[in-house]
Amino acid sequence: MASKGLRSRGGFNVEMHLVGEWAKLNSLVNNLDTTISVASTNAQLKLANKYKDRVKLNIRTGGKRFGYPKNKEDYSNFKKKKGGPNSLLVWSRAMHDNVEVVKLRGNRYGVGIPKNIKRASYHRYDNNRLSVSEYANVLEHGTSKIKPRPVFSDTFRYDIGGIKGLKTYIEWHLRREFIKRGINLTKI
Repeated sequence: MASKGLRSRGGFNVEMHLVGEWAKLNSLVNNLDTTISVASTNAQLKLANKYKDRVKLNIRTGGKRFGYPKNKEDYSNFKKKKGGPNSLLVWSRAMHDNVEVVKLRGNRYGVGIPKNIKRASYHRYDNNRLSVSEYANVLEHGTSKIKPRPVFSDTFRYDIGGIKGLKTYIEWHLRREFIKRGINLTKI
């Protein structure tokens, strides 16, 4: 009976031919979680470095592109008198120099300033004891006397594209990873 295509138990004796790259697909499917995790993590790290560089640029330029209000005249004169530049966001390079990519819980990254980094005393009457991160937080959110100059959030919104830009960037890197493995994806 086997010669006629039937097995003794009644099943067909038929050969299967897989068309396409099924072995590659099977390997990819078995390792999909790892592939997506690694590609996503790498994309986040690349975007975090880009974000960090843009924040530093916007600090150096005093956030000019965002149209922050100028310093009050008496504060500008005080800065000039004590040796600081008249530009916004900058007295020394303390805030600029301490912006870093920070590894968060899991495989996530963020950009910020580590806590407890001391600022230099700019003149003998400086009794301000804020750390660099506290000073950056005051600038970001403002106080009753200081208007906010949210360089971190504005950079994320305008230079990175916000959450939508983040998702697009990660999607692009995921697609690229799959294409490197020989699988072309089409977004639906």
